[in-house]
Amino acid sequence: MEDDFVVVTKARSLLMILVATCEQTLLTLEAAANVLDTDLTNDLRRMIERSSNELVVLNDRLDSVRG
Repeated sequence: MEDDFVVVTKARSLLMILVATCEQTLLTLEAAANVLDTDLTNDLRRMIERSSNELVVLNDRLDSVRG
């Protein structure tokens, strides 16, 4: 049980870093108003959405492991 908690906690931490990095990159690209990077900005938006959804799943798993 403890091993599952550690694995899920690490995965959640890495995913939080990924989301934060993507959000900051997206802000930078939007501020630069670079129309050539539209594919990248769209990819970043999708990645943020998917990763945020996965964070909800991991948080639920952590809650179930804890209690």
